[in-house]
Amino acid sequence: MKINLRFLVLGVFVAILVTDRGFNQLLFEREDDPLLNKYHYLLVGFSLALSLLNLRYMSVGMRRWFWAVVASLGLLALESYQGWGTWMVYPHVFSKLTVLLHIFGAYAYYRRVGQPPFGPLVVLILLGLGINLAFFNSDSLSLNAFLNNERGFVTTSAYLFLVVGLLTLNWFLQRGHLLYACLFFVCMAMIVFLQHRTVWVSTAVALPLNLLLLRRVPGVRFSPQRLLILGLLPTLVGGVGGVAAILDNPNVIKRLEASIEDIQNPDKQGTGSWRMKQYEAYEPVLKERPVLGWRIEGFELPVQFYSDETDAPIWENFTGHHFHSFYLDRLFYFGIVGVLLVLLMPIYVVAKRLLQPGPIPGETAALMASCATLVVYAISYDWPAYYYALVGLMLAGVQASTPVAASARLRPAARVLPSPEPAPPALTC
Repeated sequence: MKINLRFLVLGVFVAILVTDRGFNQLLFEREDDPLLNKYHYLLVGFSLALSLLNLRYMSVGMRRWFWAVVASLGLLALESYQGWGTWMVYPHVFSKLTVLLHIFGAYAYYRRVGQPPFGPLVVLILLGLGINLAFFNSDSLSLNAFLNNERGFVTTSAYLFLVVGLLTLNWFLQRGHLLYACLFFVCMAMIVFLQHRTVWVSTAVALPLNLLLLRRVPGVRFSPQRLLILGLLPTLVGGVGGVAAILDNPNVIKRLEASIEDIQNPDKQGTGSWRMKQYEAYEPVLKERPVLGWRIEGFELPVQFYSDETDAPIWENFTGHHFHSFYLDRLFYFGIVGVLLVLLMPIYVVAKRLLQPGPIPGETAALMASCATLVVYAISYDWPAYYYALVGLMLAGVQASTPVAASARLRPAARVLPSPEPAPPALTC
């Protein structure tokens, strides 16, 4: 009997994925547990080692991007030594660059071994989040929790339902299995129930993008039968007694309407207005150093954002500036160059691939649509570590699907671990 061990290649991505609170809460009671912080440092070294060991499998552009990040870290270390007498005076500032190494670690590894099996990954994500809800956040599944906006997961964990939802939707449209359609609607229902408005917006962006990319995915058929299932399944479930009673509850409608109003008026209500005030508070210092930002000096800059009630700084000085926006964070610490250092190359790689002919795998299309929404997500939140690994995994899939003529300039991949014969992704570990 031949045992397929290809699921083991998931280990690299999963090692970074477990930094998300939806998973590490199973092991660590506190998010700031010292052991968890040490694990983050260990992952940075792990990603750097993977990048260097698999450097020859990177494309020319990706290698240049990698060395640009390494050079930026070197220059930041020199600045630290010159001004403060130590090579890494404030790790908080350095972490803004070291987290980029997760992109290269995941990308280089999966360029060498090929794409991981996504079926077991879906199972692992749903199993981990399900256990978390069952044992740590079971109260958040009640109607009262929904009406009181008590979410069981942070935004980054809720975002995983979008990734899984897009994967299962593409599998359903390729193969027609009802299980995939059911999983897609479960993920969409969880996204709505958890009420993270940023994830709602990301979903609204990702679904149309994914549908456009499906035109390039082989095996996709928008047959009347499949479209009927996608239309009738939520209607049938919504008509079941208990579900129908909840959906008809006027308080539920009011709660949803309030969340939609927050999205429509981000500068006047909800957390959007809070972020707007934070941007306005920091706007003068951003304009002072727009190109390269404040870097290490920024850590020592007094907090610019004050509470409306107490007129005191939101955070203590010398603890870093805790921005709720990727763009504001990078603009403050590294300026426009810092934003481009993260976004320019992924946008270039994806745009270049879309301009080339040839099919795109369904899994890669789902990842492309998911990662495209990170540009929108970044308006409201900074990216956690696993988002960078997700981008690396996506870029590896994009370049692996590049037509042979166009991929001649890429470094040849080493022996790819054997994959099973083409078949529907197995939702088993």
